[in-house]
Amino acid sequence: MIIPFRRILTWIVLPCLLVVEAVAQTDVSAASPASAPPEQSTIPRIPDLFQIELPVTEQSGQVKLSFLPHFRDLLNEDYLRVPFELRWGVNDHFELNSYTDTYFDHGLRKGDGGYGISELHFGAKYAWLEWLKPTWDAGIGFNSSIPVSRPPLTLTDGHDHFTPYIVFSRKLDGVPGLSGVFNVSTDFISDSSTPGVFNRNEPHSNSFTVSPALLYDHLAWHYTLEVDCTTTRVIGSGSHDFLTVRPGVFWDLPKRLVFNAHGRWLAGFNLSFVFGPDGNTVGTGGRLRGEVNLTRWFSGGRKSDSSPAGSTPGQ
Repeated sequence: MIIPFRRILTWIVLPCLLVVEAVAQTDVSAASPASAPPEQSTIPRIPDLFQIELPVTEQSGQVKLSFLPHFRDLLNEDYLRVPFELRWGVNDHFELNSYTDTYFDHGLRKGDGGYGISELHFGAKYAWLEWLKPTWDAGIGFNSSIPVSRPPLTLTDGHDHFTPYIVFSRKLDGVPGLSGVFNVSTDFISDSSTPGVFNRNEPHSNSFTVSPALLYDHLAWHYTLEVDCTTTRVIGSGSHDFLTVRPGVFWDLPKRLVFNAHGRWLAGFNLSFVFGPDGNTVGTGGRLRGEVNLTRWFSGGRKSDSSPAGSTPGQ
């Protein structure tokens, strides 16, 4: 589907205006607004919704398990994808993470979606405690993925990925809760033995990406605007350029909506505008993210400080 450029610009500007309006309507009438709990001060990386890794890590000794079911699969696919992510704060500035893409037949359609694991992910992140402080936060790390077994072709591109990155963030003066983020990454890909297909407007070779972003946190609400500028000209083959704009909004669900379940529960929605050699496309995305603090489980429910080191970008 090729969409007129003016219409795409309109769809970009409208969500941006909504974000600006939300910023402008920060609760100025309250003499001392309640602050969000430490674990709700900002949002984590959520694949397909907010792609940037912020320069913050889990607190030393904390182990957290999260899951992100793709409920849209219940309508469009024979299977339901339920990725699981494990994050471990090794110390106060170093974090390891593992991400597993699982799927299973949900039984709501006539086809047989099967079940299994489609991809395995592993990553690490180091957040500097002193460098560029106090104005900037900075972090460096990598994410990697490998396809496994024989999942449905649409669940993987059939390639191994290794993506090192460096990220900077800082608080923007004048608007409490507003942060600027700047991420630079490279994606090195290689063939694997697992068959798969590339998505539309996805690089087929090594690529280089620059991603500026804005993040506005206000109590339980988080507004994002992320721009990915990707090219294969620098380290890849061919001369292909891709531009992706993703405005989004995220909400920390109150305990009453999740039956007082422990952990953090996030609901997110975004729009995705992609300009690339395969044509211009517009998409939507929504996700529920549940999180469980395994450290608290294994410690018999004793309370612990769950705020990540440098929990707010640019703090």
